[in-house]
Amino acid sequence: MMSMLSQLASASLDDHSRLDASSIVQTGDGDLESWFAVTDLAVATIGMAGLMLAEFAALRGIRAGRVSADRRLASLWFEWTLRPMDWTLLAPWDPLAGDYRAKDTWIRLRTNAPAHRAATLSVLGRQAHRTAVSRAVALWEAEPLEAAIVAAGGCAALMRSSQDWKRHPQGEAVAKEPLVAWAEHSSVEPPRLGSGGTQPL
Repeated sequence: MMSMLSQLASASLDDHSRLDASSIVQTGDGDLESWFAVTDLAVATIGMAGLMLAEFAALRGIRAGRVSADRRLASLWFEWTLRPMDWTLLAPWDPLAGDYRAKDTWIRLRTNAPAHRAATLSVLGRQAHRTAVSRAVALWEAEPLEAAIVAAGGCAALMRSSQDWKRHPQGEAVAKEPLVAWAEHSSVEPPRLGSGGTQPL
């Protein structure tokens, strides 16, 4: 988590900031099930938001307490925060969306948007059920299939290893980007804040 905090801090805190990202206290246990450090990112972003809020309060003469971030609560917020009451939540994924085995490796098809679904089926055939799609995908190598679906206006991605992704042009482009990009626009008039009060929000 500290690595992500340092990257967030370098992007979010200016040279005049008096706050130290290492002062954020991490509490709780747990991790979201992911190949990547999603919970570390959740804790870092929530902790950094708290740190910025503490600095905001200090500028108004309000003494802020210790900033802490709970791993369990951060994970819950990053996973799913909507809990229906007296109604049923629709399925977040289209039945055809998912991972499929091609001739040489795996490919992920994204068909949630109607246009993407139609584009995928225009390449793989009009039978809109997973068994038929699986059979059609198995006849292709993954990279040509990815290119064909994208060319048709769909959304598909060959499932590359971390090393293969780092060597891919898009992976190389992403690696050159900062974790957070920060830009100030002087043409925007900052809001005027009232004086006094004990709560910054």
